[in-house]
Amino acid sequence: MSDPNATQKQNNKHENSNEDMNTLAIRSRFFLPPGASVLMPGLLLTAVISAIALHTGAKITYVTPLIAAMGMGMILRNAFIIPPAYKDGVFFSMKQILRFAVALLGIRITFTKISSLGWEGIVIAIVPLVLTLLLTVAVGRALKVFSASSMLIGTGTAICGASAILTAGAIIRSRDENIIIAISSITVFGTISMLLYPLFYNSGLLPMSELQYGYWAGASIHEVAQVVTASFAGGEMSGETGILVKLTRVAALIPVALLLSYLVNRGVVSHGDSEEQGRVSFPYFLLGFLAMVVFNSLGFFTDKAVRWIEFFDMFLLTMAMAGMGLETDFRQFRTVGMRPLVLGVISTTFITVFSLVLVLWLIK
Repeated sequence: MSDPNATQKQNNKHENSNEDMNTLAIRSRFFLPPGASVLMPGLLLTAVISAIALHTGAKITYVTPLIAAMGMGMILRNAFIIPPAYKDGVFFSMKQILRFAVALLGIRITFTKISSLGWEGIVIAIVPLVLTLLLTVAVGRALKVFSASSMLIGTGTAICGASAILTAGAIIRSRDENIIIAISSITVFGTISMLLYPLFYNSGLLPMSELQYGYWAGASIHEVAQVVTASFAGGEMSGETGILVKLTRVAALIPVALLLSYLVNRGVVSHGDSEEQGRVSFPYFLLGFLAMVVFNSLGFFTDKAVRWIEFFDMFLLTMAMAGMGLETDFRQFRTVGMRPLVLGVISTTFITVFSLVLVLWLIK
């Protein structure tokens, strides 16, 4: 009589042998070291999704490449079985490629652009950001939303949408489902804002000038792409103003992320919902972000180089979002509940109304 355990061991040995042969085949074909060859299947998958998402985002007005990539990854993850060989590359896309992409975000910013806004523009960009973060954390505590989830929703709403959430999530080591919930929340409300702002402005329902409209859109809408779409709907002046204000908010990612790292290590913000424990390491990739801002401000890059780096950066960010989607199991959402969604509504409403009041007061 055959031993079932022995048979199972033989099958496992056979499967491992096949997997080793596949790895060797990839390594010999691409001349890759062992560590890199393990990453190739997952990296190729996220790269293909990123390419498709970038094409989709260019064709569909209200779907950004980041969201398209996350959506495709989630569909693949939940409709099909992703082979284990892809896992390492997908995880690498979510973590390491994300950090590099965040560093490259600095290419969009120069100190000259920020200073051109004047003190009024700086106030309009920064004050609603800070107050939105504080309010979101406070209301999240009242709603009994986990502090890390509140911080993710707050950073996404206040700073720059999915990019800020991914950065904060990497610092506090939040669970993937909490990151996805936060991204979904700010995506929904950011898209609603992107559609309603031009409607309010062009219909004359709000007594504001083209310049004021640009400040408002840049100070309150979540994603950079959403700000571009909404602000240019009011005219060339409002579009350029909206982008400058928004990029000032993006620049605030550096001090906010450093502060967040400090608060986590001090125990003020908990990351106990993660499987990784211990002290949070210094987010060194933000130094890369700052270096890109400095180099760009000094005119180190040509205009053509800036455009190519921006495109490459968007490709990498989209790969990270694809990896996030591929790691998302819909069954994880059953325990989340409605409270994060309510928190997203409150956070978005606050930054929308407060920034509008501030713009009408400071910009004449």
